Amino acid sequence: MSLKYKLSIITLTIVIVAFTGCTRNKNGETSYKSGTYTTEADGYGGVIKVETTLTGEKIEKIKILENSETEGIGSIAIEKIPSEIVEFQSLGVDAVSGATKTSAAIIEAVSKAVEEAGGDVQALKKAPVEKVKGEAVIKETDVVVIGGGGAGLAAAVSAADNGAKVILVEKTAALGGNTVRAGGPYNAVDPERQKNVEPADETSMQKVLSLTNVEPKNERHAQLIEELKEDLKTYENGSKDYLFDSLALHKLQTYDGGDYIGKLDFIEVLVDESLTTSEWMAENGVQWTDEISTVPGGLWPRAHLPVNAAGYDYIKASENTARELGVEILLNTKATELIIENGTVVGIKGESDGQNMEIRAKVVIIATGGFAANIEMRKEYDPSLTENLPTTNSPAIVGDGIIMAQNVGANLIGMEYIQSLPLGNPKDGTLNGWIGGAGVEYYYQVNKEGKRFMAEDGRRDTMTAALLAQTDAMSYVISSTNNDVDINESGINIWGDNVDKLIQDGIVFRADTIEGLAEQIGIDPQVLKETHDTFNNYVKTGKDNDFGRTLFGEQIDKAPFYASPRVPTVHHTMGGIEIDLENHVLDANGKRIPGLLAAGEVTGGIHGSNRLGGNALVDIHVFGKKAGEEAARIVKD
Repeated sequence: MSLKYKLSIITLTIVIVAFTGCTRNKNGETSYKSGTYTTEADGYGGVIKVETTLTGEKIEKIKILENSETEGIGSIAIEKIPSEIVEFQSLGVDAVSGATKTSAAIIEAVSKAVEEAGGDVQALKKAPVEKVKGEAVIKETDVVVIGGGGAGLAAAVSAADNGAKVILVEKTAALGGNTVRAGGPYNAVDPERQKNVEPADETSMQKVLSLTNVEPKNERHAQLIEELKEDLKTYENGSKDYLFDSLALHKLQTYDGGDYIGKLDFIEVLVDESLTTSEWMAENGVQWTDEISTVPGGLWPRAHLPVNAAGYDYIKASENTARELGVEILLNTKATELIIENGTVVGIKGESDGQNMEIRAKVVIIATGGFAANIEMRKEYDPSLTENLPTTNSPAIVGDGIIMAQNVGANLIGMEYIQSLPLGNPKDGTLNGWIGGAGVEYYYQVNKEGKRFMAEDGRRDTMTAALLAQTDAMSYVISSTNNDVDINESGINIWGDNVDKLIQDGIVFRADTIEGLAEQIGIDPQVLKETHDTFNNYVKTGKDNDFGRTLFGEQIDKAPFYASPRVPTVHHTMGGIEIDLENHVLDANGKRIPGLLAAGEVTGGIHGSNRLGGNALVDIHVFGKKAGEEAARIVKD
């Protein structure tokens, strides 16, 4: 399934007969000139073409003829907004959270049609949207999951698969959370796939060896160092014609990458269960490619990609499986309070479609994500992250699950550790809209002067700091057609963007020569050519004399070439609710709060001060699955 609605192919037709709300002129006559009108407006992914049919009495029908909106985000607005306009005969319908640009474009296109038909656009924008109020939601179940992103769906699927009756509540109109916005890289040591990857160069292997020369922080750290030494010895005594990797290496890179602040026992679970969890995900509908790459900040080639290379693959597969297993999913249902009786969490309270909601359960699982979209909250823990910095996060990711847990005595850890990325879309800070996202092997990054300024395979915090020091904190990712992983046969990148559309809209630049590319982005052609040739020589020799980069792919030398503008963006909050290895939420004394579990980015303590790229999707699925299993066990007991 493509990540985009195909232009000129998919036509969404919403036909709803409405009996109220028609607009009339001062003489009491209907104000529309009957007919079918085709209009356009700019959405998030490009032009949205809309066909609106009006009769003398009402807006009769709305068809979305063409669009390039992201599936799982903009597609929700594509489905919802036209039907609500027709149902309520109003242009004052609410935008879909997280898809405001798409929502506004549809409303604008319909407004143009109304205007052409002689209707009163302003009156229609003020026309009331009187939704029929449903009944209060009062339910009982075994397990209730708060949050419909990757972690919440994994927990729901796991709990239901283990025999529990499950209700999942999601406060927005669609499932997905931050997972649906992710590029999709999932780290796992995978000998079967990695045997087909070229061996690492000597400099990269020296970086691996350096992890064995660190002063051990504890006894288990010392044991892992010895394990890595043995793994290296075995590799050196073998053919060495494939990529080296091992569980000990992934663990030590994660531990070291988080400045030895992450809980090592959690890191071990994360790594040890990553491959088996990916197989569980495949059983539940995720289709994996055989490609292995290095996600920016991932430090090693072990990132797996789903077939469409984006987070929506995980959400769609998990949603389908959850529904097949009988999970009840309540959208537009916001939990605001945990019900606690005699020291035990026994359910949740909140609202569902504007009505009171109360769900009693034997176990509550919090999976609401972090707080990177909550400017005041992130400033509280890191004052440097002001409102001037955009975020990759959904606007719904504001830390409400953390606050709910804190209100019943949960302990919070690592809240000051907040990660930013040097790869945000200048328009809104999101991760889409560029060429090169399939792996760091496929690009290099230059500042506005046309010069590299960092090792692109480094830690995310280090790379972001380097970008912040550049002119206007702005850069360009330079890539080329050698990157055959990023752009599929339909011309769609891993984020679901139509590449030709990105070029047409001036979001990404493309040229047949590096000099021509430089002219398009306002850089001295000779400077960029020198940078380009120097970098390709480093690829050839496997040694970066400027910044010490060690992870390379092919030379970036096959036209056309691409330049993608990028800026810093707030990405991931490493801190959150403290849990134990069975996902139980802990209080300030390290004691379990009965009836309460948590999983995913809402938790803290796993990644330390800096998260490796590609480890988040592992975290949410490994620990989401474990939370569901533990919840089902509690129910059975």
